[in-house]
Amino acid sequence: MNSLILMSCSATKGRAVAPAIDLYQGVMYSTFRSNAPETWPAVVILSARHGFIDANRIIEPYEQRMTEARADEMIGELPGFDSIAWPAGVRSILLAGGKTYQRVMRAAIERRIKLGLLDADIIIEQTSGGIGYQRAQLGAYLRNLTHT
Repeated sequence: MNSLILMSCSATKGRAVAPAIDLYQGVMYSTFRSNAPETWPAVVILSARHGFIDANRIIEPYEQRMTEARADEMIGELPGFDSIAWPAGVRSILLAGGKTYQRVMRAAIERRIKLGLLDADIIIEQTSGGIGYQRAQLGAYLRNLTHT
């Protein structure tokens, strides 16, 4: 099963230009690094500033929070914020982030299904609860990938 993880950006960032997956230093990213299998699953990041970006895109540190207003703006202008290619053949997506991020992620998934870029029967899972629960869910998801 081809898996994709949609991760929200984090407020904690490195201080230098870096690939997004390395720039973000929040606890979900440390959980990802600690639990990812040797061959990492595909990751697309939802940045409050840049929209959906490839995990390896080189970006500069920035300060911008994902507010409800920012989420509404992104959803209203989704083609501009979701213009990258997602991996082909994805059968399962994990939404890893808070409710506001997940709202934008779900809108992007719905748009991609309508455009025929994702299958309508795609499996969607999500993290939920407090950050400790979300970290545990992300870790378990990643560890399970090594057994499938």
